[in-house]
Amino acid sequence: MKKLFALLLVAGSMIVSATSQAQDVVDGNLSFLKDIPKIQIAYVYDDITVGKDGNEATYIKRKKEEKEAKTPGTGAAWEQSWISDRKNHYQPKFNELFTKYSKRSISKAASTKYLMEVHTKFIEVGYNVGISSSKAAVNLEVLFYDVEDKSKVLCKIMLNDMKGGKGQFATGPRIGDAYAKAGKVLGKFVAKKSK
Repeated sequence: MKKLFALLLVAGSMIVSATSQAQDVVDGNLSFLKDIPKIQIAYVYDDITVGKDGNEATYIKRKKEEKEAKTPGTGAAWEQSWISDRKNHYQPKFNELFTKYSKRSISKAASTKYLMEVHTKFIEVGYNVGISSSKAAVNLEVLFYDVEDKSKVLCKIMLNDMKGGKGQFATGPRIGDAYAKAGKVLGKFVAKKSK
């Protein structure tokens, strides 16, 4: 009985630890967002690692070659789809959930006082082959700036291992669900820490 209790205690602390590490304020705080109803948002995709492939360029090269080997002429279309998934799936999902849970609207225009930059650092694409599936996940680095002075980061937050859906066959919606999870987690965090 003592062993079972100790095992449950360890498992419980691991769950709490994993939850607390989901978002981590690396530097600064969010007090500047108190009473700020709108935030400008920008997405940055310039330094991404994808799964076990390493940098994104390596992943794209491998997938294009696979597509071409299977059906000649489909590699370029796959690459275009991979890039367009950002605006078609990732950003809308993140925006929707962040807005809902932060109780703030977001804007791409510079008519706001603060800018939130969402840098994608890692993507695990997951998979769904019918009889087996695995969730997609993303790691995001979120930087907050005063729009008039981008020389100083006001707050830096890491969102690690944000897991999305695993039921979708298409990669874009599956990864989009990971961005939705990140938007929800960050939205709740912003609402709580900017009071």
